[in-house]
Amino acid sequence: MKIEKRIKFTIYNFLGQEKAYYVVDMNLGFKFLTNSATKIAEPLAIDYSYQIFISESAREIKCTAGILKIDNLKRKDTGIIYKYKQISQETYRQLEIPVVQNHQAVYAFVKANLVEGNLNFAKYALFSTGNANLIVRHSKALTNQQLANFASDVEIAIFEPEEIRRSQLIDMEKNAKISLLELIKILEEHRHNIIVNLKHLRDNYRYKSVQMLKGIRDANGNLVKPWLTTEYIDDGEYVGMGSFEMNRNTATINMLVTRKVKLVKASDKTPIIEIAGLLANDLTSYNNYTIVGDGEINIKSLKVKISSKKTFDVLRQKGVIDAETFDFRCCYTVDLNLPLVPLDREYSNIDGLFNQIAEVKILASIISAHLKQESDTFVPEQLDELKKHYLSQHLYLNFPTTKAEGTVDTRISYKIDIGSKDILNLGKLYSANRFLERRYELYDTETGEIFGKPTLEMTLRENIAVRQKSLSSRMKITKVDELMKPIFDDFLGIEINGKVAGILAKVGDESLLKILQDKASQNLENTSSGSILLPRFNQSEQYKGISSEQYKEIFSEQYKGISSEQYKGISSEQYKGISSEQYKGISSEQYKGISSELYKGISSEQYKGISSEQDKGIFSEQDKGISSEQYKGISSEQDARTTKLKKQERIAALTAAKIKLEEYVEKIYQDRISPLVFYIGSTGLLPDCMEGKAMSAIQLAAKYPNLHFSKDEGEGLFFEVGDSLIGVYEKVEYYSTKALVEVG
Repeated sequence: MKIEKRIKFTIYNFLGQEKAYYVVDMNLGFKFLTNSATKIAEPLAIDYSYQIFISESAREIKCTAGILKIDNLKRKDTGIIYKYKQISQETYRQLEIPVVQNHQAVYAFVKANLVEGNLNFAKYALFSTGNANLIVRHSKALTNQQLANFASDVEIAIFEPEEIRRSQLIDMEKNAKISLLELIKILEEHRHNIIVNLKHLRDNYRYKSVQMLKGIRDANGNLVKPWLTTEYIDDGEYVGMGSFEMNRNTATINMLVTRKVKLVKASDKTPIIEIAGLLANDLTSYNNYTIVGDGEINIKSLKVKISSKKTFDVLRQKGVIDAETFDFRCCYTVDLNLPLVPLDREYSNIDGLFNQIAEVKILASIISAHLKQESDTFVPEQLDELKKHYLSQHLYLNFPTTKAEGTVDTRISYKIDIGSKDILNLGKLYSANRFLERRYELYDTETGEIFGKPTLEMTLRENIAVRQKSLSSRMKITKVDELMKPIFDDFLGIEINGKVAGILAKVGDESLLKILQDKASQNLENTSSGSILLPRFNQSEQYKGISSEQYKEIFSEQYKGISSEQYKGISSEQYKGISSEQYKGISSEQYKGISSELYKGISSEQYKGISSEQDKGIFSEQDKGISSEQYKGISSEQDARTTKLKKQERIAALTAAKIKLEEYVEKIYQDRISPLVFYIGSTGLLPDCMEGKAMSAIQLAAKYPNLHFSKDEGEGLFFEVGDSLIGVYEKVEYYSTKALVEVG
């Protein structure tokens, strides 16, 4: 192709910084002269990035990074071919050719990068044109529909006359204002020195969801309010500065305002002083206010009072309050209408993060399912009393709510998730009880009864064991199964593989980890495989036939300090009639290695009086092969002593582990994932440190066939970043358009 003209342009990022330099070779006189359709193939030199054919007469655009194939154009259709070559800054400066930032060739370059999935670069190229209208309209485009609209507007711009495309170049200088994210960090650090005008906050607040009312609807739709309500203890004009938290899946930041309240009867305002043995005078209400919702500022400013000159000086230096002198009596306006994020912030690598979070969440789900109806603090009667007074077991107010009636509108929101090349997102994981039902069965070790709707909470009961289900021919084993099953197998004691211990060690748990280590040391080989937290029963020939008469008159003093080697081979005649007193103080070491013949048929009478301390730590060698028949007749008190830990101890250990697991996941989100989600959702970009092309669900499924997509996910947009996936899903949200009830 003969080069008829050359131009050059610069690519700028959203900070106005130069990112890349291009020269464009142009063939302006390309024309088809034959009567029939014409086919040609235009090669592209190896040092060029793209070539693009544009026919204004045929309204056709073709982009490629390889051979340009043109066909089906008619006689006298004209066109132009642009060829793009990236060059160094030095070469760019030396080339004495026109600089054309708002040229058709630059808009065509935007189109080519959109086609290739280079979303960041396409937006930078658009920003470099200086076309303010298109930049405002499409700079945050993330969903498939938004990108389709982006591409359509770019095509319109390509075919527009140059004078229409031409617009005043926007300021490429870096914005000197602090970002809202940086300001929120400052407000968090100084929150104890700031109080917020609640009336101003309410008056200027825009709801991002449907407002809820306390109560339920009766059959006629009338609101039935709770029999209790709350009254604020600090019912003043100002409240303490709230804490801030990023949402895990959307570009949203909420400010949580806490206030002390008391419970009173709705009928006559009589205070409720005591509930379930607790004083009810230290309750807290929580109200979230959305500062940023889906990448848009929702509250433009806050009216505050400041009690510390140091705090005032910091805010004044950052330019967010317009005042020169500090006065603790003065009400200042803090400007929140700022750039949302620092565009030059660095973000950590997310490789391997999905599996790390998924494993912790699976274990947390297993533990939560155990504790659904359990508390390590309150007895069932107390829980019922708390529920009656709208309190959770953690003493959070929990009133029933229903949607407020009034004007409701819709808006488009998007959810951002991370996943792997095998599992699209965390939403693909089964709930703990659902997976238990899918792959295992619970049964009664005494009756053999198999429970139809098993739950993990049932495994806290005595005489309940777990075993694997036989796989049906209809069940398809997925990557989710492969991830979840080793953790379940380990927790349920079916196969000790170290998964659970590894997760608990990672999050710093000691309580449940100790229980697991003690159980693992027993090395029980039970084909029936009960829960790891319960005794397990094997079918064995051991213990048969020995009566309690065999153990009479032997004193416990005879056994102190005797090693396991000393017991080997002793006949059962030597042990006739040993009373429970004789066993007191014998350590677990004394029992190691005793042959099964010595214990045949021990009755429940033999265990009377043995303390739970004697049973703790007795190693599994003693119990191998014990069948459920051996334990019949032992009283509930005696059976509790043979259990390795009492139920309440197990619940306490589970509760402590659950807290550790949840804190670990929350820290990962707040430190690594939520900032990334907020950046993507508020800018429409991936961080420059992350390489990733935009793909549709169809393209992604073709590349990674193990992935499964719901209907909504099938409409998503995806980025492959290292060994991770970032998915963006569009969804419709409902919200109240005016204040229907007073906010917190």
